[in-house]
Amino acid sequence: MAVTGSGYQAWVTFLDRWRAGQADDARELPLLAEQDYPADSWARLIRRMTEVLASRLRAWADGLLRAMADARDEFEVARALTQSRQGLAVIRAVAAHPGLPPQLSRQLLDAVNEAISAAQQALLDNIESARRAGVDDRIVQARLRTLRDNPITVHTATAPRRTDAWSCDPSRPPRRQILIDPPPLRPEE
Repeated sequence: MAVTGSGYQAWVTFLDRWRAGQADDARELPLLAEQDYPADSWARLIRRMTEVLASRLRAWADGLLRAMADARDEFEVARALTQSRQGLAVIRAVAAHPGLPPQLSRQLLDAVNEAISAAQQALLDNIESARRAGVDDRIVQARLRTLRDNPITVHTATAPRRTDAWSCDPSRPPRRQILIDPPPLRPEE
């Protein structure tokens, strides 16, 4: 059974281009069914998918670490974390593509989600290591707050897009605010 010119070839071409960063739109990919291909061809395709997903996750992690290292303050770190979710949304969308058999799609998405959770935990562990190494506690606490307030484990692929850039999530608990009363005004004498 030949696989050239088939859905198999379309997926292979997309995966090669996607790995190289030349394609992000997977919407036009055809449906795949395991029974349509010889066992060795199907195994090669699955192996290629997992390798490409892992490659994209490594590239994403490298980009996030570079952006965090280049950040001058916690705001820029938070921005790097938040913007990195866009890359994760693309990776998750390919892993959960509707053209894949449901069981395969679930397995790929579970693997991607596990990698994302592991990356979040590694970021938190690095801060704990810095604390043990004697880094100033204010710096450690600020970074922990940034990582916890902007987790990469938020799955933006399923979250609705906000239309207002200033809107907030009403279900999220409010942040603690410290308000200092201004000194009383003295009447002019």
